[in-house]
Amino acid sequence: MIVGIAEAFLVSDPAHQPGSQRQKGTGSGPNDPRPIQNSDSLDPCPILPRPPTTRSAAWSALARLGPAPFLAVVLGCTTLLFVGCLRLAEFASGPEPEETRIPSAPHVDRLIRVRLLGRAPVADGRLAVTGPYSIHDARSGAPLFQGTGPLGLCLVRPDPDARGVYIGGRRLDSDDLVVTPVRDGGITLARPTRRAIRRRTYRGRLRITRQGDRLTFTNLVDVESYLLGVLRGELPRSFHPNSFKAQAVAARTYVLFQKGEGPTGRSFDVLDNEGSQMYIGVQGEDRVAVAAVRATRGEVCVWNDGGDERIFCTYYSSTCGGRSQSVEHFRATERPIPPLAGNVVCEDCAVSAHYRWGPVRLSRDEVTRRIVARYPSIRKIGPIRDLIPKGLTAGGRIIRIQLNGSSGENETLMGEDFRLSIGGRTLKSTCFTIETDGRGFVFANGRGFGHGVGLCQYGMDAKASRGMNYQDILAVYYPGSTVKKLY
Repeated sequence: MIVGIAEAFLVSDPAHQPGSQRQKGTGSGPNDPRPIQNSDSLDPCPILPRPPTTRSAAWSALARLGPAPFLAVVLGCTTLLFVGCLRLAEFASGPEPEETRIPSAPHVDRLIRVRLLGRAPVADGRLAVTGPYSIHDARSGAPLFQGTGPLGLCLVRPDPDARGVYIGGRRLDSDDLVVTPVRDGGITLARPTRRAIRRRTYRGRLRITRQGDRLTFTNLVDVESYLLGVLRGELPRSFHPNSFKAQAVAARTYVLFQKGEGPTGRSFDVLDNEGSQMYIGVQGEDRVAVAAVRATRGEVCVWNDGGDERIFCTYYSSTCGGRSQSVEHFRATERPIPPLAGNVVCEDCAVSAHYRWGPVRLSRDEVTRRIVARYPSIRKIGPIRDLIPKGLTAGGRIIRIQLNGSSGENETLMGEDFRLSIGGRTLKSTCFTIETDGRGFVFANGRGFGHGVGLCQYGMDAKASRGMNYQDILAVYYPGSTVKKLY
């Protein structure tokens, strides 16, 4: 019995787990494919003698004392031998070698809040759940409903007469609730488009929050599951596997930065569209995307800020057009740290169909209408008559643009703000020239697609196709940064 107890202890002793010294042939842990030898062939506590095969005189004398004294003596001896065996095992194994100790990973809050269906609240949505699910109040945690089976696609809308939300025909007395499916990847959210109802399926949970007579829908999902739905939203399937790995690290860094540095009180971390990162849910989980996320699990880009390693906002765009620009020309309030200082020469993105574009012709009235829709205060200058670039980057991007109105007044916008006012797919970048004709403005000699800060996706893929690994690709586009495993 004593030998059996000692064997059980030694198997569970941390000093005898993988990485410590052990007897040859005993295996190297619970996952080792080699069979553990039969206990009869091993003696993990060799100082303990095997029980004698015949009774000695002392053994017989103890037996004649009666059951109670006999049991007390046997238990006392058992305890002394057991403790002695353990102390000897401790001494024999010694302390665990320093190099085998794995430091505990820092706690990282990996829950990402993705706003679905756009930033602004919507009138309603359509929800389906595959399999059983539960609904509880987001603030108190109180259970609201337990679904024992799947939920077919149904309308989700606010109660028009009181607080609460309708999911199908069921009214739930809460303005902030969370739907949790038993099966991960069991949530489908749909919304009508001009041609059909677009459905997307998501992992994690769904938070539905009422804001007045409208609703917001937020996917609560682990960052690694989130990335599975981002990569194919951002990259075509034809891109090289190392491009997917570089994109996974950049996208992971971006979303964790947004989570940690976002405005206080914001109810989401990122949007599901180009305002943040394109997140298409489960439908994006193809073989290459899954492999890239798994291969880079927990890896982020960091830079050395006076001795402290920090993650940063890893901006990226489709096609830089030949040279990246500084973040301060994209976001005037952001500090141009070395990884985002721009001026990275990139000849590789010339393969992109968006490397050159234009001309684009728009009337003065159309330009005025689009800008006023985004910036209503500009209405005061009247119809826009002239557009004057104010400052160019080394790559030819417009830094600021002056709008001259018919009233004689003018306003100035950042080049990127002007582009997005006109339409990010109409003016694909801020690298263009402006001409005028009798009807309006001609935006010519366009080059690149996107803001041109940080990583260039088409340039990245050309480098990957030539054999560059993803860490080196990231170091090119984010100078002074390195890849670090965060968890």
